Amino acid sequence: MISKKLLLILLVFSSFCAFAQSYRIDEQKDLILNDSLPPADVMLKMARYEKWGTDPIAVAEWVQIKNLLISNNTNGLSLRDEYFICYADCNRYAQLKQIGAALHSIESFYKKVKTLNDDEQLMNVYALFVTIYKQSNMFDDALKYARLQYDLKCKNKSYGEIMDFSNAFIWEFYYFGREKNDLALIQEAQAMGENRISYFEKYPSDQSGIGDDYKINIMALLRLKNWTKAIEMSQRALTTFKLNYATAAEGELNYHRKLMCYQAVAYARLQNRDSALFYINHPIMYQNFATDRNVFIPSKKQYLDIDELLERINVLSILNEHKPAGDLAYDAVYSPYQLKNQEFREFVQSYFARVFLAAGMFKEAADGYKLAAQLADSTSKEKIKLLTEKEVTHNLIELANINEINQTKEEIAQKTLDRQILVRNIFMGGCSLLLIFSGVFFVQRNKIKKGKKMSDELLLNILPSTIAEELKSKGNAESKLIDEVTVLFTDFKGFTQLSEQFTPQELVAEINECFSAFDQIMTKHNVEKIKTIGDSYMAAGGLPTSNKTHAQDVIHAALEIQQFMAGYKKAREEAGKLFFEIRIGIHSGPVVAGIVGIRKFAYDIWGDTVNTASRMESSGEVGKVNVSETTYNLTQDVFSFTYRGKIEAKGKGEISMYFAERKA
Repeated sequence: MISKKLLLILLVFSSFCAFAQSYRIDEQKDLILNDSLPPADVMLKMARYEKWGTDPIAVAEWVQIKNLLISNNTNGLSLRDEYFICYADCNRYAQLKQIGAALHSIESFYKKVKTLNDDEQLMNVYALFVTIYKQSNMFDDALKYARLQYDLKCKNKSYGEIMDFSNAFIWEFYYFGREKNDLALIQEAQAMGENRISYFEKYPSDQSGIGDDYKINIMALLRLKNWTKAIEMSQRALTTFKLNYATAAEGELNYHRKLMCYQAVAYARLQNRDSALFYINHPIMYQNFATDRNVFIPSKKQYLDIDELLERINVLSILNEHKPAGDLAYDAVYSPYQLKNQEFREFVQSYFARVFLAAGMFKEAADGYKLAAQLADSTSKEKIKLLTEKEVTHNLIELANINEINQTKEEIAQKTLDRQILVRNIFMGGCSLLLIFSGVFFVQRNKIKKGKKMSDELLLNILPSTIAEELKSKGNAESKLIDEVTVLFTDFKGFTQLSEQFTPQELVAEINECFSAFDQIMTKHNVEKIKTIGDSYMAAGGLPTSNKTHAQDVIHAALEIQQFMAGYKKAREEAGKLFFEIRIGIHSGPVVAGIVGIRKFAYDIWGDTVNTASRMESSGEVGKVNVSETTYNLTQDVFSFTYRGKIEAKGKGEISMYFAERKA
């Protein structure tokens, strides 16, 4: 009985849906036939209907309306109607990810428009090209048509008229510059925006969109690392849009919050700590109500919008205040007041992985990196753009290595326990059996000594001697801040491509030959090997015991590696074999060193010094020893140096770099 009722309900519902679809189509037909609504407006309304391209009912409506419109105009469609048909088709194809079909539709309309000398429709076509190419991440092509659209719109226009409509193009050019990492294009957008701001500050009768002009201009200046001018532009915007914070609307407050965040970042980059913290801690930053985007800050008992929270953490990280930054990130992800939007919270958690790592919150960092790797493989890949696959893998391995040696510790403990049991059993045998088993006793004792010696050697092969002794005596080793350390990174050029030409056995043999030689060189120069990751080799001087010669020791070792690799290359070339070529980078500064975890632990180092040393390697040249200005200042009297100038380093900005050589 119930199933019959359910079937009846389903039949009634499906009939209603069919009637509704038929009614909507008939209604659109009437509108077109009776001219009570312009057909182009009907199409435009449908084309902008969210996801209508994948809605079978909407598509059926569109096909009937399109065919009816064509058949109802026996003398041919107007150019405007043809444009809206093209617009609607492109919208549908784009939603279906059929980019080729969308471009074909535009090209067909473009051929007709070019012959008619209709500037308005030509600009519409250019706009369609920009939209489709942007959705396909084909930014060079999108930029080409955006420029054509802008140039055509500027045709026969006065300067004031150009200022009126240029805002949208400024945003477009900035967007393309950001996506292409094209600083020249960002500079162009910034200059256009500044001209528009100056114009409307001089002629304030119509300041439409000038708030956005300030915003895009400051964003461009930050991208260009013009910190001082970014601060100046922020102050101009705050002066133009003065507010009474007690009575201002929420939208106005949000705009001022954004401007203050920009100022805080710029001041932080200039290492003006007080000014940076003043703006990032300004009272208007906090809100008294919860939303899906707000995070509760327990210390303030108020809320922060996630955008302001991200900027706050960014500022604290720039100022090297990693622990407060880590605590704020924890509030965003793990506190009971965390973000309500689960998908967005996962994005934030993965985004904060590096913040947690810098703050020493290793469990949270590991969870964040794992989540980032998962998100990078999901449909959210385009949205997060957080870490490259290599960076994720590198950091996951780095975090995993923290726990690398626990099995060795368990083996030592087990052997010690076995020895104690054995000794106890021998003594319990009594004096009567002592003579009988004395031979066995001495044999076992020698085995135990030998086993202990092997265990100690294994431990010393993994850890520095002082750390190993501390671990054996206390069962743990404390992490320490060492103020003066020099860190070395090496990496083989084109390793991925070369590795494909070796068999697995040949590849391991080649790497082992090089790294074994590096190990001997490090021992010779009193430099501590830290670890290897793939084809990268990491070592440091001045730890675990501090010394004054750490920078000299590391450069001596680097130059000897350089000499070894030159001989290795010559021998391989003469034998007609493949060979590796090396880059070496060095930087000096403070690090945190120690052992973390209870399983598979290893001695490691952390801090900005490590990151900078890695950037010195990646910014160097093959066969050269690339050192930072800090290391140069410590060793300029010992070695010869060639100044390279200020070189752009990923995530670090411009850094002074030098090539180190032995003195003649």
